[in-house]
Formats: sequence, structure tokens, C-alpha cells
Amino acid sequence: MAPSKTNDAMEVAEKIEQLLGESSDALNSLSESDRHRLSEAARKLNLATEAHGDSVHRILHSPLQLPLVLVGIETHLFENLVNHSTEGRTSAQLAEEAHVDPILMKRILRYYQAFGIVDQPQDDTYRANNITQAMTTLGARAGAPFYLGTLVPAFLRSTRYANVTDGANCPWFPGHGTAEPPFEWVQKRPDMLQGFMGWMSSHRDGLPTIFDAIDFEKEITSWGSVVDASTPVFVDIGGALGHQCIIVKQKYPNLTGRVVLQDLPHVIEQVKAGPLPGFEGIETQVYNFFEPQPLKGARAYYLRNILHDWTDEKCVEILQNIKLAMTAESKILIDEMVLPERGTPWKAAELDLAMGTCFAAMERSHSQWVALLDRAGLKVERVWKYTEQVDDCVIVAVPK
Repeated sequence: MAPSKTNDAMEVAEKIEQLLGESSDALNSLSESDRHRLSEAARKLNLATEAHGDSVHRILHSPLQLPLVLVGIETHLFENLVNHSTEGRTSAQLAEEAHVDPILMKRILRYYQAFGIVDQPQDDTYRANNITQAMTTLGARAGAPFYLGTLVPAFLRSTRYANVTDGANCPWFPGHGTAEPPFEWVQKRPDMLQGFMGWMSSHRDGLPTIFDAIDFEKEITSWGSVVDASTPVFVDIGGALGHQCIIVKQKYPNLTGRVVLQDLPHVIEQVKAGPLPGFEGIETQVYNFFEPQPLKGARAYYLRNILHDWTDEKCVEILQNIKLAMTAESKILIDEMVLPERGTPWKAAELDLAMGTCFAAMERSHSQWVALLDRAGLKVERVWKYTEQVDDCVIVAVPK
């Protein structure tokens, strides 16, 4: 884009931000035709500037929105916010009044905020806006259950709105009419498995990686004694086809030590049968992370988007299996989202509830990561944030 066009685009962005920062009276004073024109222009601009990965996320997770709106209608959450529009409500107040588990309420409010369904002027204050008010109209109250009286609301009603924490009892099972957990179900469907693996490897294309945030080669040399060719320096646990291992080898071609990809047998078989370009020099090892870690004394045990698939109890088991293999020079690098207390990005809020729906799992805030690691006998040594879009971070964990 030419400099003049870039400047024009940034001026438009600044004007939009100024307009949104003004009181709602400025927008409410618009005529219906002007309001429609502005709304359509903003919508089209949003779609025109949307990254491919964001488009995929938005569409794939769109089935969450109507069920979650129905939850807000059935629990009278939207009416409650409208009735207290001046002072707002805290998540605890809303949870008590709606008879919803407090942790689940905060996760739902995080989603509503991310998608503009409610406002969040302070860390723990929520207020109604124009969309909240729309959800209390007759059309919304009658239409939502008519078009979708389905899984997520029905499941939450059956549990009396308890937070979803049981991996054997979550919406996945009635939704797919199966008794098989998600990973087992997918493995029996080769076409779906292939698509799933491709999605996992490419859904963050174009976004920074942890190696844009840290100088890995420099870091590991500061963690202990000099490494040699026999030292495991990067062990990618559950690393699928090995994309992160390849990045390490390509970014640090003179790196001393072993780079190892660990995953289940069917994945390692796939890697060996058709390794990705750049896989030369990377070791493979069959490993189930619910068993003791076989590689002792690695410098970095790396978990990328693993723990958000599992309940806290299972995560503790995974982490303790790694902890047993660690030495004083070892660290666990947890590459996951760290959700903020306020202003959670929409994609992160979507993924949190998607994890709950499929796995009874969750994305976690900083305090939740600290608590989880503490249960596993670990502590947070440092956190590097490397994306703004979804609050991706590297959590460096070490034994307490």
C-alpha cells in the first residue's frame, strides 16, 4: 500500500476510535439511513481487512454464538443487565442471580464482551449496550429458542449451569451421539484427521511464533552448563507434524544438541512416511504424555496448545510426568494463551468456550496458570507475550 493510502487508512481508524470513544448519544442521534450506512461501511471494512486465519476462526466458531445468546436469554442475564444499566453488575452478582457457576459465568461474560454483546467498562463490571437491549426484545426471546433449542443450552440446563470440568461429561458426546472422546473419534475418520492436522499446523500462519519473542539459542545457554551433541535441547511434546521443531532448526542452524519431536504412534508414523520439508536432523520418539517422560534432563520441554485441551486434573498429570524428568537446567515452555482480566480478544473468548464444549477444558488467565502450575509442583519463572491478536504467551515453568 502506498504511503498516502496508508495514512488515509490510519486517519479513518483514528476517526472511528474517536467516534466510539464518545458518548452513545452521538451514535443514537443518527438518522436510520445514516446509521445503516455507517454500520454497513464498518462491517464491510471489517471483512475487507480480515486476515485469512481470522475469517476461518470466525466462521468455524460461529455456531457458538446463537447457543450462548440463548443461555443469556434463558438465565435472564440480558434482562438483568438492562435493568441495572446505570451501575452495571459484577460477574459474581450475575452468577448468583442467574444461578450459574461463577467460573462459567465469567467465561460466558468474556465471550459476550469480546463480541460486543455486553460492555465491560471495568475489570469486573458489565453493562448493557444496544446489543444487550436487542436480546431482550420479543423477537430475540421468541426466535432464539425456536431456531436453536439445542446442545449447549440443553446441556447446561441439565447440569444446572455448572462449569464444564468433566471430560467424560461435556456437550461433545450428546452433540455427536457418541461415547468416544474427541481425539479417538477423529482418529477413526482419516479424512477428518488429515484436515484436523492440517488445520492445527496452519491456523496461525502469518502470526508471530515464540521464536520472534525470544532468542532460544541464547536463552538455553544461560540456563546451565554448556550443551553437547547428546543434550536434548528442544523436546516438542505432542508436536504433531513437527512444524515448531523445523522452525528451531531453520532459525538456529548452528544449534548444538538434539531437537526431538514426540507424539503418539499414528502421528509419528505419518511423520516418518512423509516428513515435512526441513525435517532433516530432527529426531522422532513415540510418547504418550500421560506416561513418565523418557527423555531426562532436556533443556526445554515444549508444550504448544496442549494443556488447553485438558481439564486441570489431566494437566497436572501431564506436567508432573515432565517434572520427574527435569534437572536444575531444565525448563518447561508452555506456549498458550494467557487471557487478560479485561478486554479478551474475540478469538480467544471463542476458543475458551470451544474447548469447554469439546473437552471440558479451557483457555486460562494468568492467575489460573499460576494456580494450575502450583498444583503440579511448579512455578512461573517468566512470561513472554508474543501476539496481541489472541494473547499468545510463553510461560516458563520450573519446579518450586
